[in-house]
Amino acid sequence: MKKIPEIIKNKVLRKTSFTILLIAVIITAYLAINLGIQAIDISDIDLTKEKFFSLSNESKNQLKDINQEIKIYMFGYEEDSSVVDLAKEYSKYKNNIKVEIVKSITERPDLAEKYNITTSDEEYKTVLFECEERNIKANYYDFFTMDYTTYEEIDLTEQKMTNSILGVTLENVPKIYFLTGHSEYSLDKYFGILSETLKSEINEVDTLDLLVKNEIPEDCKTLIIASPSTDFTDFETELIIKYVNNGGNILWLSDYSNSGTLSNTQKILDLYGINISNDGIILEQDSSAMLIQTQDLIIPKASNEAEITSAFAQSGKVLFIDSGKIEIKEQEKLDELGVTVTELLTTSEKSFYRTDLTRNSQKAEEGEEVKSYVVGALATKTIQKENVQEGEESSLNSKLVIFANNLFATDFPITIKEQAASAIYFYNNQDLILNSISYLTERKETITIRKTHSTVTYAPTETEDLVVKAVIFITPIIIIAIGITIWILRKRRK
Repeated sequence: MKKIPEIIKNKVLRKTSFTILLIAVIITAYLAINLGIQAIDISDIDLTKEKFFSLSNESKNQLKDINQEIKIYMFGYEEDSSVVDLAKEYSKYKNNIKVEIVKSITERPDLAEKYNITTSDEEYKTVLFECEERNIKANYYDFFTMDYTTYEEIDLTEQKMTNSILGVTLENVPKIYFLTGHSEYSLDKYFGILSETLKSEINEVDTLDLLVKNEIPEDCKTLIIASPSTDFTDFETELIIKYVNNGGNILWLSDYSNSGTLSNTQKILDLYGINISNDGIILEQDSSAMLIQTQDLIIPKASNEAEITSAFAQSGKVLFIDSGKIEIKEQEKLDELGVTVTELLTTSEKSFYRTDLTRNSQKAEEGEEVKSYVVGALATKTIQKENVQEGEESSLNSKLVIFANNLFATDFPITIKEQAASAIYFYNNQDLILNSISYLTERKETITIRKTHSTVTYAPTETEDLVVKAVIFITPIIIIAIGITIWILRKRRK
């Protein structure tokens, strides 16, 4: 018994003290290494195939010539947030971009007062982009959207951040006018999402009634004509034609209408050699080109050659609802008009156009031609101008982007399997309309920086759920049981 304390002292305590010391050294080294790495702020290594957590080459190319000082204030974010990590990538790429994390508005009451930042903004994790007197605010929900057809959450963080940085450095803000007085698609009723998105990307948005204004303002970068249901007056038609001949750009949207022929409206389209038929709708017979076997919910093919659609032509889609068709005049007539037309969206070879909507058949009937139809196009018109003083001619271009559909770009709710979402949020509908406007306002830098990063919501069938749970829970138990059995058998052999 007298030897027991001596054994504990010489063997047990000595080994225990050494173990405790070793653990303390390891913990200290671990903390020191982590603090050191945090201090020098080494970039994370992005091992994802698509480089989701790194700045894309598109963003770098668009930002390389920006020299103004830009500040990014992040309200309500923690240091370990992936959004913060991406924001820091901008500051590492460009020294003139500074990032500041503001965990609470009480830390920066000056910013809260200057930019009207509230506790609600803090709760929704607001990011403020500032350059000189311009600023853009975006919250957490601006960085993500949902594809309601596949229930994928689409990451738009880099898109929003890059566009916001470009936006606050923009000197001349484009002015976009929605023509009123002839359409059922009012700005506040159907274009709320589009209007707010345009504003967030630094555009001025306003309405224009030609009978009130008596002119198209000189600052108009794009005139949006959305589904005119009544014809333009002669006076309005002359103003729009004058606008076109002075190099003005138009975005034209058109939905189904039974208003008949609008002669003055057609005069404007005739300038570009374009005719649009909206007295019927296109129906699909190709199951891969329609949504959930609904023939009037068509998925047209996007051109890979056009700037407006090339960004999503390979892997993305757009959804048109009750689309009309676009007819392009013969090449000889286009040459006479000085017009070049590029097809943006076309239907499958199995689609057909139906004007008698009382017909219920799912297949084309007599008089309904089955072929591929153009539903989106870009027409560029070259206008020769004579310089009176110098006696020389110069030219300018007027561009028309036209879609035989309007609903795709609106807040109109579309219900799929009891899930409702605004039409503009389906597939790449929002990209299509924004890219079109960016092209017409000559802000092409905002077109191709939208990443395709997405995470799929777990929504398996009952059988699939059982299989997944079996793999996750039962398989490890079996492996453990086998290991214990082998251990017992080996012990018995000894």
